[in-house]
Amino acid sequence: MKTQRTKDLERLLDKKFNKNNDFYVFECTYGWYGKEIVDCIMYNCQREVYCYEIKQSLQDFHSKNKLSFFGNKNYFVMPYELYKKVENEIYNKFPNIGVYVPIKNPNCGDKDYTYDVYDQLLCIKQARRQELKADKEVILSSMLRSMQRDRMLNIDKGE
Repeated sequence: MKTQRTKDLERLLDKKFNKNNDFYVFECTYGWYGKEIVDCIMYNCQREVYCYEIKQSLQDFHSKNKLSFFGNKNYFVMPYELYKKVENEIYNKFPNIGVYVPIKNPNCGDKDYTYDVYDQLLCIKQARRQELKADKEVILSSMLRSMQRDRMLNIDKGE
């Protein structure tokens, strides 16, 4: 069961993608037998694969769940408060992994500026490009299978 914080981070990540050039799916089951799950995986028109691991708490960050960082660029998506707690660990254990955090921007009314809504992600640590650590054909077929799963779930819901 997803926490509200995880759902909020997913919503912001979804908002970040270019709907015309980025092909992505959440909770992508990777591999022919689906033993590994990537929180979000994106393939773009530059033929690059990006993997995103959403971490919403310190316990989640240190969980035994496998981190699926096999893309050309890989990122953590986490609240800023969590980032500050694990910043040194990220730089030491995950030097090639980038980090996105949610930020607040003013909602502009006539004269009213409020800062109570997280409305976008900010990259505070850039990922370093690397060669894929998995077969691209398996990655793309895994994405298609997960996209089909989501499509079928939406059909079942009547959407």
